[in-house]
Amino acid sequence: MTVQQSLVAAERRLDGIGISSARLDSELLLAHCLDQTREWLIAHNQDELTKSQAEQYELAIVRRLDREPVCYITNQLEFYGIDFFVDSRVLSPRVETELIVEQAIELAKPGSKLIDLGTGSGAIAIAIAKNRPDLMITATEVSDEAMQVAKRNASSILGASNKIKFIKADVWDGVEGQFDTIVTNLPYVSKSYLPNMKPEVQKEPAVALFGGDGDGLDLYRRFYADLSTHAKASSIVLHESDPWQHDQLKLLANQAGLVPFSEGYLILGFKKSAK
Repeated sequence: MTVQQSLVAAERRLDGIGISSARLDSELLLAHCLDQTREWLIAHNQDELTKSQAEQYELAIVRRLDREPVCYITNQLEFYGIDFFVDSRVLSPRVETELIVEQAIELAKPGSKLIDLGTGSGAIAIAIAKNRPDLMITATEVSDEAMQVAKRNASSILGASNKIKFIKADVWDGVEGQFDTIVTNLPYVSKSYLPNMKPEVQKEPAVALFGGDGDGLDLYRRFYADLSTHAKASSIVLHESDPWQHDQLKLLANQAGLVPFSEGYLILGFKKSAK
């Protein structure tokens, strides 16, 4: 089969089970299998696939038909203009989370200490480190498997001698010291949402998705309960959550001596109160 014939057949199969991005996914997966770009596919649409290439593409399409996220199949996802390695051990970084990186890069004091709690793939910490090499960055993770991915990304993106300090920690348990900037994207989804989630999201690691039963903010309650031990008088806090959770998070932050200074659709920013 030619490149074009393969794409048409794959798109038809993906579209047939209701995948709205069928065309894009078929192109991304074939480009990955051929180690080429999507633009190359257009210019070479009459090229014949070898038997090996066709078999590899078929395996990729079968995985996508099982609703596995494309990034887990290609092991690649762009975040803040950087290509990260991702697989089923970590949550795939979301575009919205780039706002945390953007604000941290802008607001962190020169040469100050920053911590990323629950780093997952390392996307937030590494993107900040790449743009702010002056910062002393610590990244924590409770999952040993996710930590392996984060360290791999740090080494490949920043170099083997990168200065990010990785430590195993469960929220604040295992963390010592105080930090000027605290960023996190702890799990905040309620387990009650599971039946309504897209099949692709259900393929992601539960430890990186769910923040408990009820409102899903169990981990953030722990986060704010012990925050004062690790925050300085001028510290800022940046994290993500669903909009309907913002009022409760503002209350938790206020009880911890913080006031909001920034609020977006998913991103909240807090700083120590002047009181």
